[in-house]
Amino acid sequence: MSPSPEIVTELAARLPEDAAGVEIDPLELTSEERASAHFSARTPGGRLVRVSLPRGVELQDGDVLLRDGEAAVVVRAAAEDLLWLRPRGNAVEWSAACYQLGNLHRPARFLEDGVLTPRDPLVTQMLHGLDIEVERVTRPFVGRRFGAAGAHHHHDHDHGAGHDHDHDAAHGQAAHRHG
Repeated sequence: MSPSPEIVTELAARLPEDAAGVEIDPLELTSEERASAHFSARTPGGRLVRVSLPRGVELQDGDVLLRDGEAAVVVRAAAEDLLWLRPRGNAVEWSAACYQLGNLHRPARFLEDGVLTPRDPLVTQMLHGLDIEVERVTRPFVGRRFGAAGAHHHHDHDHGAGHDHDHDAAHGQAAHRHG
């Protein structure tokens, strides 16, 4: 147990699939907590962690916050009360379900077989009214996310073959460069 807080300003790594020999000190966080760039938390192992990441960084299940020898503080997505939408394969149903979630500014995570969103009785009622299959589940709120402008990380894009643009160019801030 660390006597003073350990400050995290950047991610140490992603937990590899084969983490044999690594003592995991899990830090279970909800999706709302994972989206916060600044917070303090205590792990089950007693480590006090103060996180101060760059704006727009969202922690993911398996992110390593700290690595100390063979021990690692690893983010774990907490189980949450969610709705699992599973339109029956009809493109109109999928479109209507996603349109309604977006129209209501609902957070969503996209899976191969459906869409997750935090449980809300009003949303449940609205989707049932559209005859869209909805199931209440308790599971981590993870999956593919399509965020709004500003909810992204920063990096350069390289398209190979003498064509590239930086991150700002992808968002209309600078011109493309062709080699």
